[in-house]
Amino acid sequence: MNILVLTPYVPYPPNFGGAVRIYNLIRQLSRRHAVHLLTFREAGGAGDPAGLAPFCQTITTIPRVVTDKRWQQVRSLFSAQSFQWRFHYHAAMQAAIVRVTREQAIDRIMVEFSQMACYQFPAGVPVVLDEHNVEFDLLDRMAQQEEGGMLRRWYNRREAKKFRREELSACRAAALTMVTSDRDGELLCRHAPGLRTARITNGVDCDYFVRPDGPRRADSAVFVGATHYFPNEDGVMFFLQEMHARILAVCPGFRFTVVGGRPSSALKALHSDSVRVLGYVDDVRPHMWESSVFVVPLRMGGGTRFKVVEAMAAGMPVVSTRLGAEGIPAEDGRDLLLADTPEAFAEAVVQVLTDPALAARLAANGLAFVRRHFDWPVIGAELETALARLD
Repeated sequence: MNILVLTPYVPYPPNFGGAVRIYNLIRQLSRRHAVHLLTFREAGGAGDPAGLAPFCQTITTIPRVVTDKRWQQVRSLFSAQSFQWRFHYHAAMQAAIVRVTREQAIDRIMVEFSQMACYQFPAGVPVVLDEHNVEFDLLDRMAQQEEGGMLRRWYNRREAKKFRREELSACRAAALTMVTSDRDGELLCRHAPGLRTARITNGVDCDYFVRPDGPRRADSAVFVGATHYFPNEDGVMFFLQEMHARILAVCPGFRFTVVGGRPSSALKALHSDSVRVLGYVDDVRPHMWESSVFVVPLRMGGGTRFKVVEAMAAGMPVVSTRLGAEGIPAEDGRDLLLADTPEAFAEAVVQVLTDPALAARLAANGLAFVRRHFDWPVIGAELETALARLD
C-alpha cells in the first residue's frame, strides 16, 4: 500500500510521546509498505526530516510560522470553530494533501491527532484518524482540575464544547478511528454510536531500553515526561505537595528527580537537596536506570502512557495512579503498583524502596509484560491488520 501520514510536526527525533508513536508507526509500516510523510515544520523548529528519510518514500514539509497563541485563543472566542481547529488549518497544507494523494496514488491517509482532521480529504481514499488522546475529554478534565482560575476553566469548557463537535464529526467521517486505550474507544462510541474503531496502543522499543548491569541509587524515584504539558506538571506538583513529605518521613534520604520538557518557573523553584528538576535531557534512560522506582502520579490526560511502558522496558518497578496507567492491562501487585490517594501512593513507593524482593519482582514481571504486549513489532502487526481490513 501507499500510505500518506499527515502530522502537525516533524516526528523526529522521537523524544516525546507523540513523536515516539508516529515515528515508530512509520518505521513499522515502512517494512512492507510505501510511506509518504506530509508534515508542518515551524520556523526554527527542532524537527529533523532527515531522520525519517530511511522509512519514507517521500517527505513533504509545509513551512509554518506560529504567531502568539494567546492572541489566537482570544480570537477563537468569537468564532464557531475551536482554537484547536483554527490553529491547525493552513491553505498550503490543504493543497499539499490533494497534490500528494494524486501524485503518489495514495491508498490510505493516516491523520495523526484529531486536530489535523480539519482538512478536506480526496474522495475514495480511506482516512484513518489516529486519536492519540480524546482531545475534548482532555480539555474537560483540564477545566475541572486546572488551578489557573475561573477564566481559564471557563475557556477550557468552552473550547471542549466546540472541539467535541468537531472531533466527533471527524471520527464519523473517517473510515477508521484508532484509539490507544479501551477507555478512549468506549468514550468515543458513547458519543458516536456505531463508530468503527481499532485499539492500536502505544508501544516501546524494548531492546533500546534494556537496563545495563549496575546498582541503583537507594531511596530514589524518577518521573519522566514533558513537564510543559499541563497534565504532567499537575502530576509532579501533586506528588511534591501531597506525597513527597510522607515518603521522606519514612525514608529520610529519599531523592526525587523530574526529567523532561520545559519545566515552569513554579516547578523549577521546588528544586532542593531532595528534589532535582532537570528539564530536557538528551537521553532519559540513565536517569531511569539509576533510580529505585518510577512514579506516575497523574490525575488527568488520555490515551496510553509511554512513560509507563518505557519504565517497564527499562526494568523499573512502577507506582502509578490508575489514570496514569490507563490503557495498560497490567495487573496491580504483579506488574506494577496502583494507588490513587496521596496516602496509598506514598505507601506504595515506600514499599518498593524498602522491600528489594518486591522491587525485583515488579521489575521482572513488568518487563515480561511489556515484551508480550507493547514491543513495537507487535503494535505494527496490529496496525497493518487494521489498515488491510479497510479494503
